[in-house]
Amino acid sequence: MSNSVSPSRPNASALRRAAWPGSEMRIGDAERAQVADRLGKHYSDGRLDETELHDRLDRAVRAKTMGDLTGLLSDMPETEPATMPAAPGGDRRHQRRMQKIQLERERLRLQAERRDHKRAVRQRRLVSLAWVAMVAAVVIVALVVAHTLMHSIAIWVIVGVVVFLWLRNRRADRDKDS
Repeated sequence: MSNSVSPSRPNASALRRAAWPGSEMRIGDAERAQVADRLGKHYSDGRLDETELHDRLDRAVRAKTMGDLTGLLSDMPETEPATMPAAPGGDRRHQRRMQKIQLERERLRLQAERRDHKRAVRQRRLVSLAWVAMVAAVVIVALVVAHTLMHSIAIWVIVGVVVFLWLRNRRADRDKDS
């Protein structure tokens, strides 16, 4: 069973093979915004996951020609594109500007979310590494102390002499007081 592709929206490979006349046509912010809206609709319907949405939105923002946009929706079912009401000539420029601003805000919001997520992951890794380093240091110190106490006769001799002198000095102080 073959997928039928309408002549108004062929996929990217068909554009390259057939040299579709509109594939090299430059696009504006309105077309990019329309594709971004459709991608958002597919995301909200559950057809795209978050990483696919981010990837496709980035490609939509960077698109220069109609051929760059066609591959973004070729594997999605047709939905009604978000159309804007017809407006006088001066308002159309304003609408395009607003769409561009909205698309740029969305892109910046997604970048901020990615940056925050990466920062949180790095923070968790650093905390984990700090705990591992601290536990390793405690174990090493405990082993060194235990090894020193168990295998060093000189330490026990020094401890015995210090205790003997302390006790003797204490006895001498008691004898003087009495």
